[in-house]
Formats: sequence, structure tokens, C-alpha cells
Amino acid sequence: MIAATAALATLIAGFQIAERLQPPGYAASRESALVLTATGTPYRWLTVLTLVSTGLLVGIAGWALPAAPAQPAGRRPRGAIGPIPGAGRLARGLIVMAGVGLIALALLPRPSPETPVPVVLVAGATVAGLALWPAAESRSIADAAWRRSMLLLALVGSLVLAARGPSYGAYERAVALILLGHLVLVAARRWWDVGHRLGPLPVRMTLATAALSLLCAVGGVLTTVIAPAPVATKNFVVGLSFSPSLADSGRVVVPTVLGDVEARFTGLAPGVRADLQVRADITSALGTPNASLDMLRPTPAEIDAAVREAVTGLGLRFGFGCLLVALAAVAIRAGIRRKLPGPRTALVAISAAALALGLTGAAVAKTYRGTAPNQLSATGLLGEVQRNSTLFDDVAIRSAQVAPYLRNVVAVSEALRERYQPADIEQSRVLRILLISDVHAGNQYPLLRSLIESEQVDLVIDSGDLVNFGTVAEGEISGVFRGIADLKVPYVFVRGNHDATGPDDEAVLRRLRGIPNVILLQPDSTRYQELSIAGVRIAGFNDPRWFGDDGKGSAQKQQPAKERWLASFAGRPVPDIIVSHEPWAVQGIQGAGVLINGHMHSAFRDGNRIQVGTFTGGGPLTHFIAGEGSEELVGQPSAFDILDIGHDCRVSALTRYRFSQVVEGRPSFDDISLVNGSAIDTRPVDPTRGCAAGLPPNLLHVPRVGGS
Repeated sequence: MIAATAALATLIAGFQIAERLQPPGYAASRESALVLTATGTPYRWLTVLTLVSTGLLVGIAGWALPAAPAQPAGRRPRGAIGPIPGAGRLARGLIVMAGVGLIALALLPRPSPETPVPVVLVAGATVAGLALWPAAESRSIADAAWRRSMLLLALVGSLVLAARGPSYGAYERAVALILLGHLVLVAARRWWDVGHRLGPLPVRMTLATAALSLLCAVGGVLTTVIAPAPVATKNFVVGLSFSPSLADSGRVVVPTVLGDVEARFTGLAPGVRADLQVRADITSALGTPNASLDMLRPTPAEIDAAVREAVTGLGLRFGFGCLLVALAAVAIRAGIRRKLPGPRTALVAISAAALALGLTGAAVAKTYRGTAPNQLSATGLLGEVQRNSTLFDDVAIRSAQVAPYLRNVVAVSEALRERYQPADIEQSRVLRILLISDVHAGNQYPLLRSLIESEQVDLVIDSGDLVNFGTVAEGEISGVFRGIADLKVPYVFVRGNHDATGPDDEAVLRRLRGIPNVILLQPDSTRYQELSIAGVRIAGFNDPRWFGDDGKGSAQKQQPAKERWLASFAGRPVPDIIVSHEPWAVQGIQGAGVLINGHMHSAFRDGNRIQVGTFTGGGPLTHFIAGEGSEELVGQPSAFDILDIGHDCRVSALTRYRFSQVVEGRPSFDDISLVNGSAIDTRPVDPTRGCAAGLPPNLLHVPRVGGS
């Protein structure tokens, strides 16, 4: 019993701490807990330690669990058989196997958040073992243990249905807690069966009421996570839920794509999470001549209505979850005792549900109602945009001002190239490509134009996230469309997850199609395009995600788009360069010289996959948000790459630049790295091919194959 209880406590505490240590953007309610075991995840060692410790404790609990006591002859179900030789050992073996599975989940290699097949198989075997072991001890399908096992197995099976839902992470954690909690209850029951008692009947009823009220409160909180309460105003839609983390007590958090808004209160009420979605037409309001903050603020009447809607929605969901847990407890007890619940059981269940509702309601009212927060940290995003009407113009001006500085940095890299690269690389170059990504409405195109001229760039490849909110209006306001049109070279583009407002929205793509130098590698949902320039073949596909989707399972969502692209290009020579927005979209594509992606806002290289950093440090809105002491916040480091292609159509060199504080007007050079092309493009030389600067460009249309 001690081992099973310690396993449950270790899993809860370990994941709570690991989740709190993750950077902004990780949503435990959406993402599987196993994502935290991926290589490169912050504090991965803590997740591994949690799973290994929990697995060891589960194994000890299974090894030490005594066999189920024999039922008296009078209570044995019709058709039941006597004790099954070895059944106890089989049941304990299944529990031990589940413990070993937890350890394996911690130690199996997982190079990316995408779930590999071995992890899926081990995870399935682990939860199946924790669900099926009671059935191994059953003497009849009418046995309570058999029914419990089938109920647990159905719960495990429902994980498959919940996998594509917006709250899969919360549901997965709830199932794990139920499976381990069931083991604790069985261990406690068998401890009870050998004669241990916790005192007279009134004491036991009081303790049962307290324990069940805690479970009711947990059930109520999880219900709000799985089914958030929707609240809407004119410009915003919010999904409200209680946070299952004890560390969030007294906190109201509004996560956004550009930072969190957080209010801290004094009290023990559950934390509140408000998942904010900005209505798509709000970006039009940002560009109107008379736009003001007052236009965007909810009116007092809207606020009052939203508060009433929030209280009602959260209260109903929490109460439903409480009652569901209480009824489930009564049903389980009735199944174990094989008789209808008596008045004492009903009294305990009703008291527990009322206690959970009353205490939680009182705590919420005392903590949040009519009190000001002790601490408020808000990004003030929309307010800053409105208070600084020249925001986007300032970005373009500072971009032009910093161009001479960056030209000097590039000159340093030229000297390094001359010193450390073989002399024939320069002479053999037929194509120079500038790689950028994640512009996020930052009009640094004057800087880009300067780089193109000074470095004799032939082509720009942008791997997506041109804007923030997926609308054409934002691109017009920021001037990025004008900036692209002013470039004197082809601008190759694939759509990112911030470049659309829905799965079928192609407004930004249509606007880009009207710019003469833009080449879209996937212009619409019916076709792809392959660009051949200087003999080098370039192709790619759009991100299927959009601004405002649930943000969950990004890796899995890329696979259908990748498979459709592969099917469409089947039977054709593999392009030299393949581009998409997210890393999981291009990972694993065979035969290409270079795979290019952005999305992660960090420059990285894995073999022939080049991950391009954000060219604008995340966009101007990450820089112009008021910080502590009214200082501007510094955005992420800016980055771009220059890719050289030789006569053999293979990469000859990659130069990576990282710099910062362009928008702030204090440019700072961070680093340059030079990579020999042979370390990237490992394809053998094809004697039948040759690339040359004088070859005319050609654009080939490739019909899309596959379903919608």
C-alpha cells in the first residue's frame, strides 16, 4: 500500500514540477506528458527520474500485493470457478510489467516530440497491464474484479478517441491517475481485509467523506479542463478552466502567442486559465485611422455579462464533475459489495460532493471576488500597438539604419570564407540563396534588400510565418507586402501556421500571388510548384495549421501534408531543396540535398536539415511590449543563412549569422558560423547533371494527389 501510494504521489509531484519548469508555450492540458521525455526538452532529466521512480514503485507494489481473498461460498456468483492456480502470480506479473513499461518509456530514445512507434507500443502495453490485472484474478465475468478491469480497459481505449481532442493532455493524466489510484485502493482494501481498521464507524465515515470530497474536487477541476467554459466578447473568445496544478492556486493566467497575462491573488482557490483567441477581424481595427484602445476594450456591460457567463459555466462544469465522481464511488462500492448502497454510503457521497462544492466555491469567492490582484504582469500587446501608431514604420526605419552595420558583419564573414574555405568554392558557385523565416510582420525588408545587394544573392527562400494573426490586413499595415515587392530577386515562400485564420484560408497566399517576384511552392490546395533556377530544383508545401488552432500535436498534424506532397512528387526526381514551415514536416524525407524549415525561432542544423532562425527576432511586437521599469523588451536573436550551390547542383557552403537588437536601434553582432557544404549535402555527385548561373528559370506545376 505504501509503494502504490508513493508511486501515485511521485507521478503527480514529478510532472507538476517538470511542467512548471517548461518555457512559455507548453500547455499540459493539450500535450501528452510523454512529450517531456523528448531529447532537448528542458529538464528532461526530471521527467525521466519521475517515470523511473514511479515504475520502480509500481513494480514493488505489484510484487508485494497479496492475492485476492477467496469469496465465501454463499457470495460466489453463479457459474464462478474456484481459485485459479497461478492467477495471483499472473496479476502481479501484469503490474510489474507495467512498472517496467514506465521505466522503458523514460529511457527509450525520443529525438523529437513526435511519438515513435516503439513508444506507442510500450505505452499501450503499460496502461493495458494496469487495466487488465484485476481480470487475471477473476473467477467469473460476473466477478466485480472483472467488471472493474473492463471499465478500466474502456477508459484506456478512450485515449485513442481523445487523441485529437483539444484537452488530450489533461485526459491522459486523468487516466494515469485513475489507474494508479485504483492500485492504491485495491492495496488499501486488502490491508483492510486482513483486519486493520482506522477506528470506529463514525471516524471511518468522516475519513471517507474527506477523501471522497478531495476526489470530487479533482474531478470537478478536470471536467473544466476537458470541457472549458466558453465566454465571448465583441473582439475576443475565451475558454475558461480551473488549473489542476496546486502551484497555480490564486493565479489567473491568460496565455497568448506573444506572452502571458498573469494576475496573482491571495487565497487557496484553484488557479484559472483563460485560453484567449482574438477574433480575426481585430487586425482590421488596428489599421483604421481613428483606432484607439477604447475601441478594443470590452464595455462594462460586456465585462458584467462575461463574468456571469464565466461563473455559471465554470460552476456547472465543476459541479457536474463532482457529482460524477461521487456517483462513480457509490457504483464501485456497490459493485464490490454486490448490493445496493445503504443510507450511510449515500450520506458519505452527498456530503463529500457538497463539501467539495462548498469549500471550492467559498475559496473562489474569497480569492477572486471583489479583490484586486497583488501582482499583475501583462503584455499589454494591443494597447502598445495603439499607443505607438508609428510602430511598424519605426521598424522599417531602424532596419534601414542598421543595414550599414550588418554589411560590415557580412564583410567579416567574407574574410573568414576567403581564409578558411577552399578557393574553388567561390568560383564554382552558380546560385546564392538567402534563407529567412518567421518575419512575424516585422518590416525589416530594407535590411534584407541591403543584404541581397551586398552579397549578390540570387534568390530568397522564406519558410513561413510572414504575419502574426493570419490576415492580409496585418501584412498591409506592417508594410511587409510592399517590402517583398521592392526586392529585386525571386521570393520563394511556403505558408506558416501564423499565415492563415483557418484550414481553408488562402487570403495571404492570394495577396502574395499578386506580387510579381513571389513564387509560392504551394499556391493553393490543388497544386504544388517546383522552381528550377540555375538548374537547381526547389519544391515544398504549406503548413496545414493556422493561427488559432488548438496548438496540440503539431508533429502529427504535419504528416498528412507531407504524405500528400510525397505522393504528388512520386516518380519524379527528388528536388534538390525541399521547404516547409515546421521541422516535423520535412524530417525523414529522403533523397533531397537540403531540407529547410523555420517555426522554432532558433537556428539549428541536423544533418541536411537546416532550421532557419527568426529573421526579425520574433517580429516587432515582441520588442515593443512594455517591460519592467517602462523599458522595451528585447526580442529573440535574429538570424539568417546564406546557402551557396555549386556546379554539381550540390551545396558548397552554408554561412549562418546571428545578431540582435536591430529593432531597438542598438545592433549587436552575436556570431557567424561557416559550414562546408559536404557536411550538409551528402548526395553523391551525379555526372549526368550540371548547374549553371545562365540557365533560365522554369516553374513546373504539379497537381496535388490525395484527399482533402
